[in-house]
Amino acid sequence: MSIFDRKSSLSTRTVLTIIAVFFSGFFCWAQNFVYTNNNNYFAANTVSAYLVKSNATVAQVKGSPFQTGGEGNGANGYIAANRIAVCKNFLFASNDFSGTISGFAINALTGHLKMVPGSPFTVIGTDSEGIPLAITSDCKFIFAGDLNDFRIYAFHVSRTGKLTPVQGSPFSVPWLPGTIKLSNHNKFLAVSLNDMGVGMYAVGSDGSLQAVPGSPFSASQGSEGYGDMQMDCKTNFLYLPESFYKIDIFSISSDGALALIAGSPFASPTNDNAAAVLSPNGRFLFTSDDSSGVNSFRVVAGGGITSLPASPFNAELSSSGGLSINKEGALLFVADFGSNQTEFSIMKVKRNGSLVLASGSPVSTGQDGGMFSLAAYPPKTCPAANDND
Repeated sequence: MSIFDRKSSLSTRTVLTIIAVFFSGFFCWAQNFVYTNNNNYFAANTVSAYLVKSNATVAQVKGSPFQTGGEGNGANGYIAANRIAVCKNFLFASNDFSGTISGFAINALTGHLKMVPGSPFTVIGTDSEGIPLAITSDCKFIFAGDLNDFRIYAFHVSRTGKLTPVQGSPFSVPWLPGTIKLSNHNKFLAVSLNDMGVGMYAVGSDGSLQAVPGSPFSASQGSEGYGDMQMDCKTNFLYLPESFYKIDIFSISSDGALALIAGSPFASPTNDNAAAVLSPNGRFLFTSDDSSGVNSFRVVAGGGITSLPASPFNAELSSSGGLSINKEGALLFVADFGSNQTEFSIMKVKRNGSLVLASGSPVSTGQDGGMFSLAAYPPKTCPAANDND
């Protein structure tokens, strides 16, 4: 009997779905999606989901927006704190006002989200400043900053997406953890500490955090208002966007120690105190400018950057914030936290690093909030640890 015979125990649709899932692993047929943490204004929070089409337009996923079970705080709190993270087929979104993290399983074919058992998970109780998130690429641990206190919470992520505290959590830091970022291969966690600079912490095999010798490391003189950081795939450099039209760049030693590179801070056309993201190939750095657009920089030898002449590129937003780039590096997603209804834009990334606003952008989610963060799925990845390319 043929597997497509309707009299068999498997329906034709089920068999085709199984075949599509099987072959998608070999031919990269996976769909591309973008998810927004809407941070609804002191109300039930939601995550909106969109299928990203080949022409860079979007279609809302069936069932979107998805309830998180927590509450947002609108356009309040620290704008640079990343509030959404994806790994493998899981998505996690923090709920600022209720102080919780919501976990979802992602359907890789449809983009649909399903709440994981036990979600939402309590982090710090009622909060209002924001809960930045960073998750390991292997999906073993997730870290959550406490913007009301000097602490970082660490959780183990189970195979079902359930979160349980790591022994010793929360871990103390010397100042409020504005933004947090994991290095590739999850060896270090970087923590921005306002005018104290950047703290670097070694991540243990059990998810514990230990400050590296010399931490925290000072930024350039007069630095403040740090944005969401980035580290390159080889963990050679850390990029710290800031207020006052500049970006600090640090070299990273094998033990995690930081040192400002020659030429730092580097000039920027606009303020950069919201977010930064590197292209998957590491050749370009993009920063949101807290107004209508995005800055683009070419990464040069030694880790330095030069601004593209046409930068910043207009995304037609009121206050550009969170950034995320798709796995191929062809599309940049930009959150707008300043509009009355949360919205985002899609920018096409050209080969020279310049940006073009995609047709149909900006896209309104129809939600009343302050959308600081969004995430592309599948996420950007780095080469394997033994890959020397």
